[in-house]
This record gives sequence, C-alpha cells and structure tokens, in this order.
Amino acid sequence: MGGIGKTTLARQMFDHPDTDFQFHCRAWVRVSQVYQLRNLLLDLLRSVTKPSDNVHEKTNEDLAQDLYQSLKGRKYLVVMDDVWSNEAWDCIQMCLPDDNNGSRVVVTSRFMELATYVSPKSLPHCMSLLDTKQSWELLEKLVFGLESCPLELVDLGKQIARKCHGLPLAIVVIAGTLSRTVMTSDCWKDVAASVSSVVFTNPEQCLDILALSYNYLPQQLKACFLYMGAFPEDYEIEVRKLFRLWIAEGFLEASSSSNLEDVAEAYLEDLIGRSLVLVGKRNVVGKIKSCRLHDLLRELCLREAQKENIMTVIKQEDQSFPAKDNQRHLILHLNSDADVHLAPPYRSLQSFLCFTLGSGFVPDIFFSYLIFQSLRVLDMFFLQFDSFPAQIVNLEYLTYLALNVTYKLPTALARLKNLQTLVINGPWPIRDDADLPTLIVRYWSMPNLRHLHTTMVAFLSYITDAASNIYRKPLPLGYLKTLSTVQFLCCRRDAFANMPYLAELGLCETKEDYYRDRSCECLKDLAYLHKLEALNCSFYREIREARTISWDAFPSNLRKLTLSASNLPWEDMTNVAKLPNLEVLKLKNYAFRGSTWKLTDEVFRCLKQLLIEKTDIVQWEAEDDHFPCLQFLILRSCEFLAELPYVLGEIPTLERIELHYCNESAELSAQEFKDLIEDLAVIIRN
Repeated sequence: MGGIGKTTLARQMFDHPDTDFQFHCRAWVRVSQVYQLRNLLLDLLRSVTKPSDNVHEKTNEDLAQDLYQSLKGRKYLVVMDDVWSNEAWDCIQMCLPDDNNGSRVVVTSRFMELATYVSPKSLPHCMSLLDTKQSWELLEKLVFGLESCPLELVDLGKQIARKCHGLPLAIVVIAGTLSRTVMTSDCWKDVAASVSSVVFTNPEQCLDILALSYNYLPQQLKACFLYMGAFPEDYEIEVRKLFRLWIAEGFLEASSSSNLEDVAEAYLEDLIGRSLVLVGKRNVVGKIKSCRLHDLLRELCLREAQKENIMTVIKQEDQSFPAKDNQRHLILHLNSDADVHLAPPYRSLQSFLCFTLGSGFVPDIFFSYLIFQSLRVLDMFFLQFDSFPAQIVNLEYLTYLALNVTYKLPTALARLKNLQTLVINGPWPIRDDADLPTLIVRYWSMPNLRHLHTTMVAFLSYITDAASNIYRKPLPLGYLKTLSTVQFLCCRRDAFANMPYLAELGLCETKEDYYRDRSCECLKDLAYLHKLEALNCSFYREIREARTISWDAFPSNLRKLTLSASNLPWEDMTNVAKLPNLEVLKLKNYAFRGSTWKLTDEVFRCLKQLLIEKTDIVQWEAEDDHFPCLQFLILRSCEFLAELPYVLGEIPTLERIELHYCNESAELSAQEFKDLIEDLAVIIRN
C-alpha cells in the first residue's frame, strides 16, 4: 500500500550515521512505476564513483559494466525505492556484485510477490498500519508539536485519527489541514464529519481521505497544487521552474508591495506546511531548491484535474488523445503511442508541457493538429526538432517558452512581447574551430521578459539603424531578473543600466572575449547592478597569466559567487572576503592557482558554503575565526591537498564536510573532525 511509510523507514536507515560508517559507498535510486533504465544506471553510477567525461555517449550495457566494476570489492549499500516490476529488479541486480563482504541491497515495494521474487529465501519486512493509539499520538505530535492537545479537542482528534485507518500519509495530510484551522470544537467537527468513515480497500477510497485537505485549500492554492500533477511520477521538481510556470499561467495574486517570486514561495511553503508537498533539497540559507509529490497525492492531483476538466496527462500506455476539446493543460509523458493526427483541435489550450525524450519530430505535426493559438506556456525542453518550429513566433500570448535547439533562433522570436521566461537548451553543433556558437538575443523587444537562461553563450545584440549604422540603446527594461549565460563583451554600462532588478547573472568568456582581452574590463560595469545576488563567471579554457579583476566593482549585495578557470592567485581571496554578504563561494577548474593558500587578516563573515573543485593547492593555512559561519565544506578533485586546516574542527557551525576524489591524507584529517564536532557529517568518496 502507498503511504504506509516504506520510503520513510528506508530513508531513516539510509541517512543514519551508523549506516554511513558501515559502508564504503551508498546509493539511493527511486524506480517508480514508469522508469528508464538508463536514468537508473546513471543515478547509481554518480552515487558510487565519478563518471567519465563521455558517460552520456555510452550504451546501457557499458553503463551497467561500469557500475559493476565500480562496486566490485567494495562494501556497498544500494536502496531501490518504490519498485513495481520484476524486470526493474532484474536489470539492476545484474550490476550488483556479490563478494560476501557485507554489502546490502534494500528494496521497497507495494507488492508481496515482488518482495518474494527479489529474496525468495528470506521473509520481507511487512509494514503494518498504525493502531488507534499510535494514530492519535502521531496526529497530536504533528499538530501540536511538544505541547498537548486541548482537552476539548481530544475526543474529536481521536475520532479524526481513527477515520484515517492507520495510514501514516493520511494522518500527516489531515494534520496539515488541522494545523491551519481555528482550534475550536466547531472547526474540528467539520473536519471529522468530512473524513471518509469507510474502511478503504482500494486507492480511490484512500484518495477520498486525502482529498479533504485539497478541499480545504484556499482557491488560489488549488490551481497551483493541481498543476504539480503535470510532472512525472517521483519527479524532482525544480522550484525555480515551478515558480516560473505558476507565474506564466497567471495563478498568483500579488499585492503592490510584493513580487511574484515571493508570492510563489509563500504558496509553496503553505502547501508544504499542509503536508501536500514534500521538500526535496534546500540551499544553505534554507530556501527550497526542489520538491516532489507522494505518488498518492499526485494521483489526487490528476483525479481532481480531470474532474474539473482542466488538465490531461498522456502517459506512455495511452493510445489516444482525450476527445474533449476544451482542455486547458495538455501534458505528454515519455514516448507515448498516442497518434497526434487523431487529436481534436484544442482551441482552449493554455499550456503544453512535454516530458518526452526524442528527436526528429516534425513541428507541423504538433502545431497543425493541436491548435496552439491561445497558448501561454510551451515547454518542449525534452524534444529535439531538426529545425526551428516557425509557428512559435505567431503565439502572441506566449509567456513561457522552453526549447531544446540544434539551430540558430530566428530574429522574429522578438515578436513575443508577452514572454516572461525563455529557456534555450543545447547541444548545438560545434563549428570547425571547436568554439561554442553564440546565440544572438534581441532582448529589448520583449518588454515583459523576466528570466533568460541559455546553456550556450548568448550575445545581447543592440538595435542597429541600418541607414545610419548607429547603435541605439535598448528600450527601458525593468523586469529582467535572471540572465544566463551571456558573453563578457555584451556586459556594458548602458546594457546594465536597463536591468535595475537583475538578481542573477551568468557570464562566459568566449574565444573572442579572450583574444580581445577585455573581460576584466567588462567586469567593472558590474557596479551598476545594485540588486545582483548571484554571479557566475566562467573564463576561457586557455590560461592567462596576468588577469586583474576590479573587485571593488562587485556589488555589495552579492550572496553567491562562482568562479571557473579564472587562474587567479590565492592572494586575491583577500578581496573576495571583503564582499560583506557573501554566503556561497564556489571555486571550480583552477579558479585559483598556487600551492599555498594562507589566510591572514581576511574574514569571510557570512560564508556558509565553500566549494573548491579541481585545483593544485597543497597547503591550506587558516584560523577558526576566518570562517565564523561556515556550515558546508566541499572539496572535489583536490588531489594534492595534504590535509585540512585543523582549526576547522573548532568552527561550531560546521555541519558537513565532503571530500570527493581527494588525497588520502586529506581524507584522514577530515575524519578526525568527527571527534571534535558533535553531529558533524563527513562524506568521503574516492
């Protein structure tokens, strides 16, 4: 049965410090009802070793062999969560060597037959429903925490707990509703009366209980919650993307004093507080990076959306498109066999999201048969067309566009005046000179654009008067908040002056930038971005010995800084430390060079996360007061670093140290900190 606590129990075991100590490596993979073997192999491989650079070019057979060799001789723990079929187990079991060294494999499943198939000689651990006493204790703890339930609500609370029939997920969801109702007998009586009193024996009856919390949602949250059912089962939903989709769909109600991103964050926190959404990952300052839905709650989303005739998901096994032509949201999952030629004209369609992996599609098939005139959201991130779908430039209401391209974009794309989010993903064909192509973006023609993200380098072209050959300034643009990734040379004062609200910027030094030697000069104009919070600077792969950066131009509001291939001397870290609000610092691919990093007077007052990846540092000298707030330290491919500064063990805020493919002596020094800091997590991967 779903929601009984299988994953929760397995996760507590997996995350326990004793488990980490007992095994050389651990891996967790969520299988689900619909899975792709390649993704499972890649997830497992990334958990136990550092994949080669050409890993995406390998066949599934090659990946399976790599996984087997990576585990051979090591004491490992592998958890396969939510397995639905014998075939899924068979595919992975072949990659797990049995060396009689104490390695363990844990499988969670809803099916007793599968458990017996996986381990025919041992009895599976069967999860049982909670009894009445346990149900009430869990409900009371979730609603009141360490306090006790008021006496006048105890009987009603026990009645509600009893009607959840011992299913932990139902109790958790109902508790989320109760915690947001007025603590009076009348309100609790309404909840008690709404909870289904039947003993459920099938998923539909279970969904009736979970639907109670949906029915109690404020109207503006209902659309946001149902929309999350569009993502595939067990999908790790990137919160940034979710917020932008909510905004593009017009689901949010913002007051004059708040921006839409803040409203979206408040909505999500509310859904999480009601236990309708699970937190995936948080960043170092506690903000949610990803989230997901429990299988049953996703089924609830799909059921309620179909009831209200607002969303249809075409799954892999579906043979046809829904006959109703008044659908508002159409979602395509995996490689569906549904024939798009037989689809009715969806004249009311507002959004089309495609999670199908494929290439060689003919654009006319989608745009001719599905009638996209009213479309607001078009996400074809997982599709690869052979040519640009020319029909897109005529979608005048479009607010969100995500494409996977192998071609240059037409200038006519600038016709999309309502566009708020533009996401362009590669790969593009590499030219003969082996340099990456540059995407030219006439961004000023899109006055509502808030987020522009490209995986290839973009150049922000200026408007040119063909007759006079004079460049004019871009039109005033106040909405742009995210701009990544763009060429250094287009970062000029007059461009930044039209981006007063820019919060996130990604820069990439192209071959042209490198040979003009003006990248550092361009960085001086960062001073005009007063609201900039995140900056990512990636420099050209060839080493430039003398690189001088004007650190004074970096905005004081900067909270996250990523440098890659900058080849700076460690002495420049003194300037980085002067950034007063810096919380996250990531140094990649020889961002700094030199055998010794010796901190003197500099203090990283607000730094919470430090990542150093691929460097030639040998000796690191520091004092505990240099990093008074450090919580996470991550070192990757620091092969020459002899040891970590011993004073790191005196930083009371330190929560986690990770070393990936580092020197053995550095790994040993990290392990010693466990005795100095209580509850410190030390992760070693070699």
